[in-house]
Amino acid sequence: MHQSITMQDFESLCQEDFINVIDIRNTESYLEGHLPQSISLPATVLPNNLNRLDKSKVYYIISYSGRRSKTIAGFMSANGFKAIHVIGGMKQLQQKLSA
Repeated sequence: MHQSITMQDFESLCQEDFINVIDIRNTESYLEGHLPQSISLPATVLPNNLNRLDKSKVYYIISYSGRRSKTIAGFMSANGFKAIHVIGGMKQLQQKLSA
């Protein structure tokens, strides 16, 4: 079973430590704006690229709204990865930044 983290806790964590963030949005969305420490691995290609990832690391999974990241975090957890779903996704983060 995967874990979840609130946007507030995720933001605090980003400021304190280097963390592994996988942005699963499509490449175009990623290029329009992304977290500096994130890597782009779209949800459509991630299942075939798990071999690129290190199972000893913890990965924070972010999507646009948080729905797909929840699904992908569950998939990764079922495949032996430590994956944490970021609740609210980039949409919530962008809303906070523009407020």
